Amino acid sequence: MRTASILIRTKNEEKGLGPTLEGVFAQSVDPHEVLVLDSGSTDRTLEVAARYPVKILHLDPAEWGYSHALNVLAEHASGEILVCLSAHCVPLDGEWLAKLLRHFDDPSVAAAWGPGRPPGKPFPPPGPPVRQEPGSYTLATRGFGLSNGNSALRRALWQQFPFDVDVPAAEDKAWGREAMRRGYSVVFDPTAAVWHAPHTARNQYRRNRAVNAGFKVMFPELEQSRADVLRRTLQRAAGVAALHGRQRDLRKLVLDVRRIPTIVTGFVADLVHSQDGL
Repeated sequence: MRTASILIRTKNEEKGLGPTLEGVFAQSVDPHEVLVLDSGSTDRTLEVAARYPVKILHLDPAEWGYSHALNVLAEHASGEILVCLSAHCVPLDGEWLAKLLRHFDDPSVAAAWGPGRPPGKPFPPPGPPVRQEPGSYTLATRGFGLSNGNSALRRALWQQFPFDVDVPAAEDKAWGREAMRRGYSVVFDPTAAVWHAPHTARNQYRRNRAVNAGFKVMFPELEQSRADVLRRTLQRAAGVAALHGRQRDLRKLVLDVRRIPTIVTGFVADLVHSQDGL
């Protein structure tokens, strides 16, 4: 089994970090090392991290960025495989790491990743792994791809092309696209799952805005007017309303209403992005 370095970025993660590290150290395959990079936490994050056999690194908040933070962690890592895990993502079971690492027996695989679900929400029945081949990642398929909340990639390839610091977010998708451009494949394994604690509305807004900015760096054709953003959002809403009207399904309607905060933050992020050109 290949050696794995677990890379975790933190800032004020005292609630999620403990359960995440418990899950990491309960794996059937022991990680080669666990590195935690903290960027100015003001809560008990560092105290929680110090309870576990991890290497703690520090990054000035003024220097923080999604790509830069991971690159700093990777520079200090020595395992064959870099496993990127969000501080609030708890492995679903003790085989999570083994399920990610098994895909690297194939030398054509650059990276593997798994899904995340809010704690307590049921996962759909897992199907077989999905393999993204070179040329399959496009503007139309940009939403499905490597996700650094729960991913693994070859360190030797990262050394050739680190995460792009010019991409505000979606650095994972950009890295996967570059790997496929070089002829490698990326694998989604639905069984290598984690419980992903939901973001606050504020954090979701910031992340959506950064991801949208990242996609626009990757796909310049995404630049659009405010009218385009509004029209697209209204079309989606009308489509969902029409579907519920036909199905007469009150339960689904209620579930959609509960998702309104996330939908709104996504729209606002798009709108602000289209206004300021970020």
